[in-house]
This record gives sequence, C-alpha cells and structure tokens, in this order.
Amino acid sequence: MSRKLVLFDLDGTLISPGTLARETLAEAVSHFLGRTVELTFYEVAGFTDPIIVRNALVRHGGDGQPSKRDIDAILDSFLDLVEQRFPAAKTVKVFPGAEELVRACQDENWVPALLTGNMERGARAKMANTNLLDLFAFGVFGDDGNSREDLPWVAREKAWDILHESFLPEQMILVGDTPNDARIASMNTINALIVCRREEADWRQAIKRYNPAWMVEDFMDVPALISMMKSG
Repeated sequence: MSRKLVLFDLDGTLISPGTLARETLAEAVSHFLGRTVELTFYEVAGFTDPIIVRNALVRHGGDGQPSKRDIDAILDSFLDLVEQRFPAAKTVKVFPGAEELVRACQDENWVPALLTGNMERGARAKMANTNLLDLFAFGVFGDDGNSREDLPWVAREKAWDILHESFLPEQMILVGDTPNDARIASMNTINALIVCRREEADWRQAIKRYNPAWMVEDFMDVPALISMMKSG
C-alpha cells in the first residue's frame, strides 16, 4: 500500500480559534489605515493571511494596489498581537476527534503535514496550548506561497526536501473545512476530505460544487474516516 501525504488545514478544521484571529487581523488593518475596518468570516475563511490583508486594503484602503511593504507591515503588527494573545486565549479549542485523526494517520504510516493559510508565526501561536504541532512531519504556511493554490505543490517539494519522499497527487489528501479548500484540492487533482461545520445550505452547496472525495460533519468517528481515506 502506498504512503499518503495528508495535508491538514488548521482554523475551522483542527481548531476553533473563535473570532479572536479575525478581530485581531481587523485591528491591525484598522490601525494601519487609521479607521475602523471589520472583516467577515467569509472574507477570511480559506485564504492566506497575506491575501486577506491585500483584499482588505483593496476594499478599504483607497485607489491602487497595496504594496508588499504595507502588507508586510500589517502582518508584522498582526503577528505580534497573535503571539501576545493566543497562548493565553480560552476560546481556542481543538475540535473533538481532530488530534485522534492526525494520530490515526501516523498509525497508518501516512505522513500528516500542516497546510494552512496562517503565517508560520501565527500558526505556532494558535497551537501553543495544544498537542498538535509536534504531530506533523512538516508545515506549509501562508508565507510559503503566493496564493493558497500554490501550497499543495509546496507541500510536495517540502516532503522531498525533508523526508526524501515523492508523492503523486493521487497519494495526497487535503483535509479542510471551506469551499476554497475543496476548490484548491480539485485544482491540484488531489482528494479532499471536507468537514462542513456550518449549517448554511449555500455553504454546503459551495463545497459540493467542487466534488470533494468526502464531506463529513465532524471527526467523531475516526476509524470510519480512516477507512474512507484508504479508499481514495
């Protein structure tokens, strides 16, 4: 049986960060612009931190394309706040079954890796009080590619650099929670396991539009999830 590279998203998939991350990022953008900016769930879900900031500046920052310097300045401010606030945050929770699913992948001799739109500093701060970080062979972060679409290919390169293993798309599974995760898996011709934690019919239909290999409501039945993933 061939090895699998299982790429786990973070926010909404493995952990619930509450609204703290979105509010903190909006605070950093607001401070930079000098006026209050609010970010909705739909503006942040499934995107990388640099893309979220760029889009926020396009919507709220006036004419012209944001410069990399401005985006980096906001991200630095945001990450400083994340590192201050998240390790002590009571609102960050690991979803039931999430840690068990990652460990079950290890038991199958698969390679679990983190694939998230968070910047690396932010992802590490969010997982500071969990047992998750040490479970992954490596991580792919929002600062590793120009867009989220690039990250599965970055993961293949990191697997070769770190593990000296090559994974074909059919050996890869992306585990996420948003329509964008399903879309990116489809674009990269890899299977997707999407946990749909929202009840809105439009959200579910948006996920189904990209034909993920599997869509579930939670990670409570880990043996069943592993059985499904073996079939892909």
